[in-house]
Amino acid sequence: KGKPMTMATSTAAKKGVAGRIDYDSWEKRASNLSKELDEEDEQEKEAAASALGLDGKHARSQAEAEEKSKAEEMHKAKQRLEAYQKREQGVTDTLSGLLGPVVDDDTTAKVEEKHQEIKYITRESIGAGKRVLTVADTKGPGKIVLTQDLSNLESRTATNTSLKPKSYDDDAENKEEMPEATVHRGIIKLNLRNLHQCTVIVKCKIITGTIEISHCEDVTLIVEGDDATAATIQADLCTNLDIQFHDAPSGKNIPLRVRDTNSGPTTTLFWGQDVNDRIYHAGVSNLRVRTYRDGFVDLDTTSDYKKNGAKAVGNAAAEEVQFVTSVIEDELITERVLKPGDSKEIKQGARPMTERELRVLEKKKSQIEEALDEKLKDLIQIKDKNGGGAVVQQAEKKAVEKEEVIEEVYASATKEEIEAIVSSIEDQKAKGNEAFTSGEYAQAILLYTMALDEAARLPDVSSVTEKLSSSVISEPLEQLFPRHVILSNRSACFLKLGHHEKALKDGSDAEILNPAYVKGVFRKGLALHAMGRYREAIDALAKAQKVEPKNKQIKQALHFAEVRLHQEMRKRMET
Repeated sequence: KGKPMTMATSTAAKKGVAGRIDYDSWEKRASNLSKELDEEDEQEKEAAASALGLDGKHARSQAEAEEKSKAEEMHKAKQRLEAYQKREQGVTDTLSGLLGPVVDDDTTAKVEEKHQEIKYITRESIGAGKRVLTVADTKGPGKIVLTQDLSNLESRTATNTSLKPKSYDDDAENKEEMPEATVHRGIIKLNLRNLHQCTVIVKCKIITGTIEISHCEDVTLIVEGDDATAATIQADLCTNLDIQFHDAPSGKNIPLRVRDTNSGPTTTLFWGQDVNDRIYHAGVSNLRVRTYRDGFVDLDTTSDYKKNGAKAVGNAAAEEVQFVTSVIEDELITERVLKPGDSKEIKQGARPMTERELRVLEKKKSQIEEALDEKLKDLIQIKDKNGGGAVVQQAEKKAVEKEEVIEEVYASATKEEIEAIVSSIEDQKAKGNEAFTSGEYAQAILLYTMALDEAARLPDVSSVTEKLSSSVISEPLEQLFPRHVILSNRSACFLKLGHHEKALKDGSDAEILNPAYVKGVFRKGLALHAMGRYREAIDALAKAQKVEPKNKQIKQALHFAEVRLHQEMRKRMET
């Protein structure tokens, strides 16, 4: 790289004033040369480290790779959470001190002397574009009413532009345009924080069906009316909390609109009649939950986290132990929620699981495995080393030479392939259930349809297709996956969106596959009722009631259908 520098050449090249050496220039040159040498040395080290995989871009061991992957996932999760919180803050409106400020104990006597106030929250009370409502930092006595007027608030969900409409060759009805944005009405979510000695009455639609309550004392929450949907309530660190449901609909309620009248929607599924209607609570002392029907108490229970056995474990305080209260076999029951590591890798969607639910899912999984074994045991495929082979009976299995590969199959799929397809169907169905719970009915339909498309890959599809084409309602068809459950769920989505004929088709198909599955028959009856075919609706609902005679939801719907049929017959007689 050029001639080496010597003292003589350097000092001769440039002299200072009066023939003296310019030491400043020499020091600068020496410093630059040293810096260049250091940079070259660093580059050589980096190149060597990269060649050895020690530059940090590649893991040096499996453990380091796993740690790096976990750190990246945590970073991404944190970014998603921060983005979600930023979006939520942009649509959240906080109403504080509606009944007065939270005061110290020494001024309690003065507060108790004031009259009970009633504060009404309407659309005018909330800022423009705000859809998540937080009521906070206030003390009664008094009432805060979220009026039905809030149900008229509108929120729009943009269409997923990455999805393209399905089209078919030479089909005149192909459509290239994307559907319009979905409009949802009501507030998105309700938060109650640091409230004391007051009653909160919810009469409006909550799109997500979610209410969060924290750090409240001596508070009564009343959910009432056809619009007020609060499927999931989360209560934390509260004392003397009273939660009441007055004829409140379930999160999966399908309103029946009475034809030719202005009476509006009618509740057919009340809170507690669906498995997803739940109250989660942690660190809540003296919790009371009640459901009312027609002004009378229907169900009633109390709970306390200490009496329920919550204890501190390690760094986790007793107040962090999670419980859930829900309706089980017509009773309000409180159960302890399992920690994520205790579920034995068995999933039931996004909903937290209890010990009882884990046992049910374990039993269901065992039954599915036994059913698969039962179906697969009669047929096996023997493959030799060259890939040839034929299907033979189980009795001939013993005669096969040891070096031959024996693989159990049902038709053209192996047991492992069937299990993989079933797992994929379960995932799509769980995502559909989550979308349904969030009120995203169109998205839920898409996910349920994807689950059914996946089920079409199962080797029993020919028997299912033959059964559906026959339209004969007889004995339940044995399936590798219960398609009737997905059809029934999709029928509920179509009912929500007003597509009654499609809802009827799915409900009817569900009944053909399994007449004993009451939800399919029930939704078939609801679809017939919505179409004004009351006599057929009565027949379907009567079948459903015969399967579940104690089901209040079916009984109510059957009553409505009978009333409408009598009204229709009366009109015909009058004319």
